[in-house]
Amino acid sequence: MIDINQIMLDMIRKSNSVATSSVNEIEEIVDTGLEKTEDNIQQIAFEYLDNKGYARSVQNMDKAKQHITDVSQYSDTVCFRKTRRIVEDLLSEAEGEDIEKLMNVCLLDNLMKVSDKLDSMSGGRYEYAVEAIDEILLDNEKTGGSLLEFVSLQTLLNRYAAQGFRVKAVTTREIGSGGKLMMAGFNSVKKQTVVIFERRVEG
Repeated sequence: MIDINQIMLDMIRKSNSVATSSVNEIEEIVDTGLEKTEDNIQQIAFEYLDNKGYARSVQNMDKAKQHITDVSQYSDTVCFRKTRRIVEDLLSEAEGEDIEKLMNVCLLDNLMKVSDKLDSMSGGRYEYAVEAIDEILLDNEKTGGSLLEFVSLQTLLNRYAAQGFRVKAVTTREIGSGGKLMMAGFNSVKKQTVVIFERRVEG
């Protein structure tokens, strides 16, 4: 019998739309069982450098031997630390309803990618609007009776959204006296928030 859930899980993994695994690294001490002699420490130091992809330079050898000596301090044999990667499958316990939700997410993600691709292929034109704001506050930060001039972030976004614009980027800049731009790190009079809006031009 065909395992539909397994097929869907395989498709979710291939889509790369959601993270399906988690990688953790743990350090463990490896006991080689070799007697703690200078020759054995040097041998393991060479192997340690080779496994790490490091050059067998005098400086690297000294560091590797010191590492091995420190790790082997309380042991009669040569030991060293090794990093082990553990890959956890985040979908291992996923069941019917969760799998369907993930499939919907992957479907939407791929539809958006297709839409963006079609936009770029169609040679669509865009226009932009820029707002430079001295004070930008959230609606719940309004102070009654205050003389402070401010632009509500929600009001600003909704005003442009009603005209078909969407936010393309948000940045800040520092302004000095006379309205001149200042380099970061210099004393500035105030900071401005710059919001860049974008909308597609039809036709």
